[in-house]
Amino acid sequence: MCMKTRSAFGVLFLAIASRAGGQTAPADWLARLQDAMVRAVDRSPDLTAREAMIQASRHRVRQATALPDPEVEVGIKDIPPSSPSLTRSDFTMEMLSARQRFPGSGKLSTQKRAAQAELEGRSAEHARHVIEISADVADSFFRLWELDARLAITEETRGRLSDAAAAARQRYGVGKAVQADVLRANLEKTALEDRLASLKAERRIEAARFNAFQNLPAQTLIAPVVVPSESERRIIARPVPSREELLRQAEKESPAIAVAEARVRRAEEELELARLERRPDWTLSGYYARRESFEDLAGLSVSFNLPWVHPKRLSERRAELDWGFAGSLADLAAVRNTLRRDIDQAYAELEKSREQVELYRDSILPQAEINYRAARDAYAVGSIDFLTYVRAATDLSQYQAESAERASAVARALAMLQKASGIALIAGTPVREVDHEKD
Repeated sequence: MCMKTRSAFGVLFLAIASRAGGQTAPADWLARLQDAMVRAVDRSPDLTAREAMIQASRHRVRQATALPDPEVEVGIKDIPPSSPSLTRSDFTMEMLSARQRFPGSGKLSTQKRAAQAELEGRSAEHARHVIEISADVADSFFRLWELDARLAITEETRGRLSDAAAAARQRYGVGKAVQADVLRANLEKTALEDRLASLKAERRIEAARFNAFQNLPAQTLIAPVVVPSESERRIIARPVPSREELLRQAEKESPAIAVAEARVRRAEEELELARLERRPDWTLSGYYARRESFEDLAGLSVSFNLPWVHPKRLSERRAELDWGFAGSLADLAAVRNTLRRDIDQAYAELEKSREQVELYRDSILPQAEINYRAARDAYAVGSIDFLTYVRAATDLSQYQAESAERASAVARALAMLQKASGIALIAGTPVREVDHEKD
């Protein structure tokens, strides 16, 4: 078995080249996201451990149909204890014997099917973790996008407040404003520095989380994440499968359901194996005995165990596995319920965020920008007071930040939808393939 990583381009994001300014010259945002997801999957210790468990399960399948080890016995039989000798008694012999046990009919094939179900379950579990890790990386990436956008907006707001402070000082200099206006402007700029510090701290925390997913040092620098407006609009407007279609697809393809179904199959095979325990195991034995002064001897025998002699043990074992099988069926139903619930929640979050983005983009932001420009011009001619002017500037900043948060929420809801459904919906999500060689 070999593990391979390839990129499976999903249905939601388009590969649109963009360049982001900052500490370094990062590649376009989608390529950065894809690289991060691949790196996270390739470097994940958890996935490496699961791949090792898959390898172990594969070898368990191969040994499931092997017969038990034969037994060989070498000894000397029937020596007179009073005067040990190999020739005194015709019963004394040097003996070589061998035994081979043969499990009852159907037991080995059932063991193999149970081991195969375990292998398939572990493979599906591995695929589920690849999908989830990729979704977590995407969620962190888009959270960084939101924080970088809010930092840029806050920097722009600082420029607006600097303009407001300059205007207040100019009007104060000609006697058209009071000193309180200048002090208020300085206070707003100082408060803005506090918000900037909080945002930078949040970004450091999120960058550490993003690095942790990729098994990188927490302090590794992450260049600003910038998604061009055209790409942002495509992310927001990109159609997704309907909720019903996505649920049907998830029922067929979700690794979580595949894991639960594999557990049901394994429990079913173990239950069948418990039923087969009533069939006796057969042991074929043979021996060859050499005697010093007499003719050599040989023998052959067949024996079998009597499992029905202890019916209570068999019935309790059957009852134990009956309950285990019932539990695995219930677990499968629970996984299906959880799948539907999580998809519904993620889909509702996606729809809500899209509605809010449209509201901010088409209505709230244009009004806030008009209100700010009108307040700036009105203050210049003394038509409004300074507090109204400052409030218009801070309101615009707040609405821009909330708009960036809503846009990021759309992308993060898509990541949530991928994690919930177990389907690779984000372009570049790695798929770790497990090649099962034929035994």
